[in-house]
Amino acid sequence: MTKRKSGNYQVGYGKPPRERRFKPGQSGNPRGRPKKCPTLLELFAHELKRKRTIVEDGQRLRIQTDKILVKRMVDLALNSREWALRANMAVIEQVREIEGAKLERDCNAMTTEELITYYNRLREIRPADHARIKKIKGSFP
Repeated sequence: MTKRKSGNYQVGYGKPPRERRFKPGQSGNPRGRPKKCPTLLELFAHELKRKRTIVEDGQRLRIQTDKILVKRMVDLALNSREWALRANMAVIEQVREIEGAKLERDCNAMTTEELITYYNRLREIRPADHARIKKIKGSFP
């Protein structure tokens, strides 16, 4: 590439002629990057995170849609809707399996000393919990 002298200014790689440079405030990409087309999963997740207004116990609350759906399913199950009860029980079983797998994985990752410390900590906490439970049971008829 030949370098031309334009007055006192040298033209070359990374140095365009003055008349072809971007003017102050002018972008090199005026339309910008095109927006990404969201997937169905992203659209669904966006709607579940959107907050909606509900009335609960006479109070207006703004809650995320996914939490509203969970509340509604539990309410239907409590109102003797058999299909909702089955669906809730299936979800509960899946959650317990996941939690059990996490606990098992955590225990397998622990060393013997860590397991002993964990067990001793549980033994220390247990008597205090029993006393608290007895106190609560005694206050009810």
